[in-house]
Amino acid sequence: MASQLVGSSHATPTTLGGRVVDLCVRRRVPISIGLFSGLIVLDLFAFHTRPRDILDWTSPLTVAGVALVLVGLLVRSWAAGTLRKQRELATSGAYAFVRHPLYFGSFLMMVGFGTLVHDPITLWVVAGPVAWIYWQAIKSEERQIARLFPKQWPGYAASVGRLLPRRLSLPSFENWSLAQWRRNSEYRAWIGSAVAMVAIKVWQAWMP
Repeated sequence: MASQLVGSSHATPTTLGGRVVDLCVRRRVPISIGLFSGLIVLDLFAFHTRPRDILDWTSPLTVAGVALVLVGLLVRSWAAGTLRKQRELATSGAYAFVRHPLYFGSFLMMVGFGTLVHDPITLWVVAGPVAWIYWQAIKSEERQIARLFPKQWPGYAASVGRLLPRRLSLPSFENWSLAQWRRNSEYRAWIGSAVAMVAIKVWQAWMP
């Protein structure tokens, strides 16, 4: 998942616990994919769980799940079209509402897909570690951003919430750029989500 940082270096933790946290943060994407893949395997072969039909628009939870995924993608795209990594501190567009809109959008997508998978107990077992890893990633990135932008960061952090907006206003797309969106490879999130939706539909149709 993209952030305001790319290819930045930071001190290696000296304690074993610190090194484990650092490894989890750096490998958070493959770890997340592995955990959610394990959830799907358990649901398929152990619990025989049947996911919700993503085409059943009479189900409020199906509509909510699909809507959360779509809103998450839109939030991420809004942020990715504004973000110019390491060159400047992003404070406009989605970044005027929360400091980590890419993570916020990803969390919405996770909740949405979790709703569609339709296995709340096992999902919480997986979601807990994933949420912890991304919370550590957020804190680690904020420390690095504070070092990169020592003059701008304190005021920005004091006025804008991490993941929840402190104020509401009309969204602004003034600095949004499709070229920047492509540069940040945000199209991968849309492709991956489309593949996941098709997989859920196939899974739902295949289960008796």
